[in-house]
Amino acid sequence: MPLPPNNRRRGWLRLGVAILSLGLPLPSSAQMVNPTKPPALKKPATIEGTAMWYRVPPNSLAKRRAGKDELTAAHNRLPLGTRVRVTHLGNGRSVVVRITDRGITTRHAVIDLCQEAAAKLDMIHEGSARVRLEILPDDKATASKTKAAAW
Repeated sequence: MPLPPNNRRRGWLRLGVAILSLGLPLPSSAQMVNPTKPPALKKPATIEGTAMWYRVPPNSLAKRRAGKDELTAAHNRLPLGTRVRVTHLGNGRSVVVRITDRGITTRHAVIDLCQEAAAKLDMIHEGSARVRLEILPDDKATASKTKAAAW
């Protein structure tokens, strides 16, 4: 008398476990096929919005996190340490900043830049500007960890 379907499945399962535990090669139909083409490169997450600037005291924690000469910024949701390219949409200038702070108080701003970064973007006199943010890959925080929905 043949085994019921459940017992047959258990038998195959036991056989598969036995083969794997012995280190024997699997039959060719069970081997996994490696993809031949590399995965497509993902475009970095970007967003457009308003940037404002603030003066960061030289001995502040934000400056110590980034280093003396690195440009810094504040963002409420991006992980601290994330590098972001900020492009001024009015004049095309761009800078790379590191997120080292929190506390954007105005709802319409997407990022607060340090005074030095704002000067490089030529937005000191305006106080705010329309910008595009692009998350850059880095050893501390990567774009793969941060999704566009986090903005």
